[in-house]
Amino acid sequence: MGGKPKAEKATEIAEKTEVCMTTVMENETVESIEQEMDKVRLDLELIKKELEEKKAELKKMPAREIDAKEQAIIDKQISGFAKDAGALDVIAKQKAYDDVKITGKFLNRRAPGQAVKLTYMKYSTDPVKWYTFEDGKVYTIPRGFVDQIKTYYHTPKFIQRQGPMDPSAPQSQVEEVDKSNTKYDFVPLNF
Repeated sequence: MGGKPKAEKATEIAEKTEVCMTTVMENETVESIEQEMDKVRLDLELIKKELEEKKAELKKMPAREIDAKEQAIIDKQISGFAKDAGALDVIAKQKAYDDVKITGKFLNRRAPGQAVKLTYMKYSTDPVKWYTFEDGKVYTIPRGFVDQIKTYYHTPKFIQRQGPMDPSAPQSQVEEVDKSNTKYDFVPLNF
């Protein structure tokens, strides 16, 4: 009597049943997903038709009338843009001037010998650039940044007017602002 023992046959039958049931479940899942996709496709087609109908309705509507007051505002805005073209030329020339590279020595007067990290972004279209400067080293940076270092990084000293204030002609008691107390300096080497 040759053959497989009963335990092996039972295991083999159980595995075949399991494989068949898994295949049936996978087929049912695939069919349900396909049905859902068909429903979504139909919904999409309906929405496309509705959009086309709305576009057609909008095209049939008459254009809105523009009265004289609105036309005057439109004309004023257009003429403002034409005037700004001259300003745009001035800005472009200034930007070209500011982009020229200058080589010089950075001096940290605030804390001599220490490195400092400064940002530069002069125009709204420029990216923010971070520069790390070490005291006494030579760097090549844009001219606009040199101007910024010399102009904005200082501790102002306010010099008061001498004499009493005239109540009939009030004016500021500050006579001048001393900006010589700079925190940083950039000394050009190529001049």
